[in-house]
Amino acid sequence: MQVRRVYGHQLRNLAGKVAIQRGPLIYCLEEADNGTELDNVWLHSDSRFSLMEGTGLFNGKIMLQADGARLQRTHSEEAALYNYDKSPGQLEPQRLTFIPWFSWDNRGEGEMRI
Repeated sequence: MQVRRVYGHQLRNLAGKVAIQRGPLIYCLEEADNGTELDNVWLHSDSRFSLMEGTGLFNGKIMLQADGARLQRTHSEEAALYNYDKSPGQLEPQRLTFIPWFSWDNRGEGEMRI
């Protein structure tokens, strides 16, 4: 089955967001696999997906991986409230893991993004 990017209608809340679909399934990012602050994670528009056989809770399910990036910010009280003419952090490469969306509720607490 082909992995597809699904873009929503051009509403403000959907700007810059994409859903990942393979066959009838929608996939999500989860903190357990990708770290905290998932709003700082990007999927490159030209990233290719690889299929990965799930284990444990995901035994028999197909997971997806792709190269992306994460904005690493300085989290301190001394950090400037505003940054001018440059990003408030640095983009660092990250391998992203996507899981079938229906599976995520069995992994406990943690952030999740579609």
